[in-house]
This record gives sequence, structure tokens and C-alpha cells, in this order.
Amino acid sequence: MNQQDTFPHPSVGTDQRGMSPLNIAVGVLTYRRLDGIAKLLDVMTRQTRHPARPYHLTMVIVDNDAAGSARATVEGFGQTGAYDLIYVVESNQGIPFARNRALDSAPTGTDLFCFLDDDEWPVDGWLDAMLETREKNRADCVYGPVQPVYPENPPEYFIKARVFERKKNKDGQRISYAASNNVMFDYPLIRSWNLRFEEKMRFTGGTDYLFFNQAIRRGMQVFWADKALVYDIVPASRMTWKWVLQRQYRLGNTFAVSEVLHGNLKRRLYRAAYGATRVMLGLAMLPAILVSPYWGMRALIHVLRGAGMVNGILGHAYQEYKPGAAV
Repeated sequence: MNQQDTFPHPSVGTDQRGMSPLNIAVGVLTYRRLDGIAKLLDVMTRQTRHPARPYHLTMVIVDNDAAGSARATVEGFGQTGAYDLIYVVESNQGIPFARNRALDSAPTGTDLFCFLDDDEWPVDGWLDAMLETREKNRADCVYGPVQPVYPENPPEYFIKARVFERKKNKDGQRISYAASNNVMFDYPLIRSWNLRFEEKMRFTGGTDYLFFNQAIRRGMQVFWADKALVYDIVPASRMTWKWVLQRQYRLGNTFAVSEVLHGNLKRRLYRAAYGATRVMLGLAMLPAILVSPYWGMRALIHVLRGAGMVNGILGHAYQEYKPGAAV
């Protein structure tokens, strides 16, 4: 049974200058990560606001644990006065089900929708930085940086290899991708397209890649907001060779699975050829692993992502998020 609880705070109809605030919903999926969701909800009470960019904020928390294990933690933030709070249990386990539930649970009148992960927290000026970039560039979608936060005494090799670091861009630069870990987009535009996260990719991951790729193909314009920084915890359990190599294979694999489900023959042939080329390039670069963690990791990434793509086109869908799978 799906459940939904709403905790409104006093309505903010207009700001002191008479400007109508934008209605922003921030969707967060959670699954038995109570410390993470508590930290995020606490940080979101401290978002700074620019008088020229007023907004009314609603946090939409989707608990993907059918037992509702996050309910008490989330309800503890129901009366902060900083935001409205919607708590939903999505009993169909799987990231795309929970993401679609988050979209469906946004309040009527939502102008902008954001996604964050439950192991992340943003800087205090995060939302305003998103709005500033959106305003300057008339953007349909804004995507921002994610900075890893490592445990104590992390493996030195992975730090030097920069394997957990994400691609960065110039502030205000138009880009051709986005993901659900730090994003804001035009909610009515997405709803007008009836765009959904692909539920056939229930445990593969990568549905956000496909979702935003489909939106960009329909004309969505995405811009980079460099000041909209989000921190992301990298647990020690992920700083292992097994996890790192499996993740790279899975990333390549989901690109191919997306093409199998929604691409045409030309796109699938391109993806297979691209994957094979990356495997060969990576193998040629592999000796670099003896002298440079960074270039050695780049070689492994080429090999594994390429192999994931080729195998994905051939029909293998790697199930990283299937219950019981190693994480």
C-alpha cells in the first residue's frame, strides 16, 4: 500500500516586495538511510534566499522501503517552517518507481522540480544558485557539481585516480547531459511531454541518464550552475576495486540498455562500435596503470564501460540495484 503524509507550513503567497514566488519541489528518494535523510532535511532548513528570486519550497521524500522505516525521521522535520514536507511510501522497490512517484507527488502548481540523493547535502545557497543560472540563461534545466566526501584514511590510489570525481563545466555553460543527483528542471514542460523514468530498468540504474537524454532530444536546454554545489558521501564500502570496476561496467551497460529499449538500429550499431572502440583504446592505454593512477584508471574505465556497452547491446542488463546484489 502506498501512503502519503503532508506537513504544510504557513503559506507564502507573495514576498515583501509583492513578487509571486516560484513553487519549487525537491524530490529525494530514500531507502534505509536514516542519517542521510536527516542531514539533508536539516541542511535544507538553512537555504538562503535572494529577495529578487523568492520561492516556496516543498520537500518530497519518497521512502522506497515498504515498511516506511524513514517515517519517524522525516516527520521530525514536519514543523521547521522552512518548507512544506510530503512523505510518501513507494512499495514497488526500484529507483525508477520511486522517481516517478516523486514526480507524481509534487504539489499542484509546482513550477520547478529538483532531485537530490539521500546521501548528499547542498551548500546553503544551492537553490538560489540554481535559480540565478536559470534566470540568466532562460534555462529549462540546471545541473550542478557534486563533490565527493571521503571517509577517514581513504585508499590513496583511488584519490590519485580521481575515480569518484565528477565532470565539471564553466558556470553558465550549456551542456548536453544531466542526472538526478543535483538537478532542477521545468516541471510543467516535463509533464507536458509525459516523460517518465523507465520502469523496465528497475534495478539497472541509469534511468536518470535516459530520462534527461530523452528530454534533451525533445529540446530541453541544460545549463551548468557552478555555485550550486552538492556534497556526496563516498562510503568506505565503495572504495574497493570490486565496486569501482563493477560501477564502470554498469555505467557503460546502462547506456546500451537505454539504446536497446529506446534507440533505433542505427543508434544500437553506433553504441556497439563505440563500446568496442573504447575497449581497444583502454587496452592500449593499460600499461599506464604501472606509472599513473589517473591514466591507469582512465584505461580501466575505457575497457569496462566499453565492455558494458557491447554486452548491453548483445542483451545483458547488469542489475546493480537488485536486492541482494553487492553494493
